[in-house]
Amino acid sequence: MKILSAFCASLLCFFPVANAKDIKLSQNHRSDDQLYESLDNYLVELRQFRSLSELCRSDLKIIECKNAIGEWKPEKLQRIKLEAPACFDQCMLDSFGFYKNSVSGKEIPAVRTKDFDASAPSRGFEATFFPIALRIFRYEGCAGCALTYQYPTKLDAELGKKIFSLPIIARGGYYLPTAFRKAIIKDPSKEFNLRAKTTEGEFMMRISAKAVSEYIKMLKLLQYDF
Repeated sequence: MKILSAFCASLLCFFPVANAKDIKLSQNHRSDDQLYESLDNYLVELRQFRSLSELCRSDLKIIECKNAIGEWKPEKLQRIKLEAPACFDQCMLDSFGFYKNSVSGKEIPAVRTKDFDASAPSRGFEATFFPIALRIFRYEGCAGCALTYQYPTKLDAELGKKIFSLPIIARGGYYLPTAFRKAIIKDPSKEFNLRAKTTEGEFMMRISAKAVSEYIKMLKLLQYDF
């Protein structure tokens, strides 16, 4: 359909006078942008594809796929990678960069942060922010024993007086809705809290202002929500 539309558009350049049918085609082409929808409306498909890149390679008309830069725009993504730090396996805490996944070999944009328990450094939360999602878990260990991990069953983000319920998309994986991303961009100086519900109760994870700043840097560079 897209190839046919482009072919029709190229033909119009050779005719100085357009007929009514041509005008109607042109109007339909101009209103095509109105057909794009927010990724918020495609969470079922996102779970099925298990990858935003794979979803964007499909024929779905999604605003984020149209505007943002990812693996579905390989040439632009390669240029972006030249402007950001490259890390092996994981980047430093509270820093944006492309880390190379040791399993898939893909370079993934992310910001990783931790909130340590002041009374026990071996206990706390770790969250990794991707452009439209985050992965979070609670860890706990002790001297001479292995770490244990807990994945929240429910997660809310508290930004000022606003509370955003984050939909679960995988084990420990949560989607970051458009309204939440735009609220972060609107007030980049503020830290916020994540309220995580686990089998052992509810816990708060503080996301520092530095981590928020690095997350916004990632969104800007990849042209999300701008």
